[in-house]
Order: sequence, then C-alpha cells, then structure tokens
Amino acid sequence: MAQRLPWCARLFRFARQRSFWRQAERGEDAAYEFTAAIVPIMIMIMLIAFATLARASQMPVWMAATECARAAAATRDETTARQQAEQAALDSLAGNVSSVSTVQVDISGDWTPGSQVTCRVSYDIDVSGIAFMAEITGGRLPTVAEVTLRLEPYKSRWE
Repeated sequence: MAQRLPWCARLFRFARQRSFWRQAERGEDAAYEFTAAIVPIMIMIMLIAFATLARASQMPVWMAATECARAAAATRDETTARQQAEQAALDSLAGNVSSVSTVQVDISGDWTPGSQVTCRVSYDIDVSGIAFMAEITGGRLPTVAEVTLRLEPYKSRWE
C-alpha cells in the first residue's frame, strides 16, 4: 500500500498547483502557453514541409535509375551502353527541379549475356530553406536509387 503524505505536504502541493493554474489563467505564465501550444505546432509544420520535399524528390531519382538501367541493358557494347545509360538518366531528370550539377550516375556490369547491369543515381536535395532541418542535415539531403537489370542471355548482336 502506498504511503500517504502528511496533511501539510498535501496542502503545500495543492496550493502550489492552484497558484500555477491561476497564473496560467491570467496569462502571467506566457512561457508555459508558448511551449504547450506553439512549439508542437511549429514542429509539425517543419516536419510536414520536410516530408513533402523529401518524398517529392524520391520519385525522379527512381525513374532516372530505371531509365538508366533500361538504356544500359539495351546494347551489348559496353561503351555505347554506358553513354546512352548516363544520357537517359540525365534526360529523365531534366524536367525536374533538381540541380543537374549534383547528379551522380554510377553504372556497373560486364555486358556478357545473362549478366546483371546496375545503375545507381544520386543527387542532393536542397533543404536550406526549411528551418531547423537545415541545421540537422547541413542544408543538403542525399537521395539515392539503385536499379539492377539482367541482360538477355540470347540477345542478337544489334547495337
């Protein structure tokens, strides 16, 4: 059984709580009201802005990686495949708001029949305009997508 506090301690605690609520009702405790009401709202607004920007920037990088892998698997000549794969990735990102200067396209594979070709596309999202997130992420949020496709084992020798 829990031990009850003496009557004087209970009275002191009640008086302290009553005084706090009376000050909050009169508006004298502005720090409490700000913390309890405004700060959670601001945090939610920042998280929504961050999530909206991050999610909207993920789809273009996935599409660029997919187009890159398709273009790389379209021919058996490695140099031609690498050129057209990189061009396909950059063309896919051209209509988006991402800065093309930060795009990196990495293509790996050996272009033998039945082997796999992997395209990895990455770029940075500028989040410097979102307060508090800019300090956490350094103003840049890396976005990466990787797609692997298999070359056809019985592909004809067209290029």
